[in-house]
Amino acid sequence: MYKCKNCGAVSLKWVGRCPECHSFNTMEEVITAENTPKILKFKKTPPPVSPATVLDWQNFNNIARIATGIKEFDLSVGSGLVAGQSILIGGEPGIGKSTLMLQVAEKISLTGLNTLYISTEESLNQIILRAKRLKIDSKSLFFQALNDINEILYSIENGNYGFVIIDSIQRITIPQSDSAYGSVNGLREIAHEITSLCLKKNCGVFLVCHVTKEGGFAGPKTLEHIVDTVLYFDSSKRDSYRILRCYKNRFGSTDEVGIYEMSENGLKGVKNPSAYFTSERQPDSPGSVVVPCLEGTRAMLVEVQALVVPSYMPVPKRVCLGIDSGRVSIISAVLEKKEGIKLSSKEIYVKIFGGINVQEPAVDLPVALSITSSYLEKPLPPNFIAFGEVGLTGEVRGVGNPSARIKEALNMGFSDVLLPQSNVKDVKDVKGVSAINLHPLTKLKKIIEYLV
Repeated sequence: MYKCKNCGAVSLKWVGRCPECHSFNTMEEVITAENTPKILKFKKTPPPVSPATVLDWQNFNNIARIATGIKEFDLSVGSGLVAGQSILIGGEPGIGKSTLMLQVAEKISLTGLNTLYISTEESLNQIILRAKRLKIDSKSLFFQALNDINEILYSIENGNYGFVIIDSIQRITIPQSDSAYGSVNGLREIAHEITSLCLKKNCGVFLVCHVTKEGGFAGPKTLEHIVDTVLYFDSSKRDSYRILRCYKNRFGSTDEVGIYEMSENGLKGVKNPSAYFTSERQPDSPGSVVVPCLEGTRAMLVEVQALVVPSYMPVPKRVCLGIDSGRVSIISAVLEKKEGIKLSSKEIYVKIFGGINVQEPAVDLPVALSITSSYLEKPLPPNFIAFGEVGLTGEVRGVGNPSARIKEALNMGFSDVLLPQSNVKDVKDVKGVSAINLHPLTKLKKIIEYLV
């Protein structure tokens, strides 16, 4: 019998590549004693809490949020942290995960909760130097440099901590195990032991996780199922801005994003994300349109650009960044069928700037506008924004929460809005809406009138 030393998968014959973790040259021969199969016997123990009904709600306390004071972080995790919450946060090397965790740890400790920061990658001296550089001097924030899972569990068990931060989980070792640290089975067992202990003590925990070269979380997918919240720290790689995205949250929305700027004193929340995403826009450029998209509960202005060029290939290219290519192909087909814009022989390139990935249907109309503008070489008038969903028959349909989009347009000084006719009644009561010109649409063909 052969066993993978990385993930523990078993095979009856030797294979060069593990069928479970797909690692090469990790199968080793093991000698197993032929024992009779063991039969598990379960004990019948009473649960600590009796079954409850909805009518017993008055016996339970509402979930109390712990605000860190970092607005962008609290927004990402759903208006603050929850006692006993387990959070998995990942990102590329050097992006600022440890810096963010140190700042969050300080803010949590200032609320009166004892916080333990365990580093598995740095010495205690390095952690203290980093904390001093960030001007952290809280008396309720404690630091330790540990690698052994037994020592980490002992510190959590015997300490009165409100939150524990482990940076990072891949470097934790299990002395009684033969597998190398960072293996799939080891990570699963470590995460289960830590989260179970913290849940028992009603202590929140942050697990900092590495990412693979493909951009995903390193380790088993079950690691994301064990925790309550999954955050991913990303960068546009062209400036000092960072984006914190939430992919899973048992206590809030998964659509929220936090935007930060890296400075000498650590990470700072960006107060006006719309200005960041549209700061370098050229207003008189064909193919450029601004769309107010919703990220969770707030609206942000992002720029959509399209480039339409002749194709000399049998199958013209459709290249999309930040938006689903299938959505762009559908919109292109509607423009050609309903408006007579010949795009079947053109290459189309569409990009959402700022590192944002827009999936909501409100981007349909701006994409159609940007493609038409680039095709006709006609820029939109200045201070124009647009939002709306486009149907397959060429109609423009309403989208959700149009009032938040209009408010953001007013805050950024835009004077004209192209929007669906069905959303006009929803924005009549918005404060200051009289200062903006509304251009309602029911059919896609009306967009050409604004360009010609």
